[in-house]
Amino acid sequence: MINAGGALLLFALLASLLMLVQRTEAKKRRITFFFVLFGIYIVSAYGIFRMSGECPYTLFGRCALPQYVERARIVAYNTLNVALFSAILFNLLFWVLIGRYNPPGSSDDIRVLGLSD
Repeated sequence: MINAGGALLLFALLASLLMLVQRTEAKKRRITFFFVLFGIYIVSAYGIFRMSGECPYTLFGRCALPQYVERARIVAYNTLNVALFSAILFNLLFWVLIGRYNPPGSSDDIRVLGLSD
């Protein structure tokens, strides 16, 4: 089981972070990758933290029972795995269909027209 709303939100966040790496110019891709990797870690950890605490059974304190805590943790990790796999697949598909043929430009190609030009 997964949390569909959480999966969609995590997918959007993770896919956009991975898209940042993909569309960065080649010279700065490595440093961008490390910053994005840190961002993915933060988003994933916060997603696990938030989804692990969700419990649909608010009556009679059933959420404190170990089986419900474990179930919420499993759902949170399954949701994160599905969202991460989907984001990677989406970015790979984007790269195959669009990214290979339209690479990001280089900052060396930018020409500034000033007063003397």
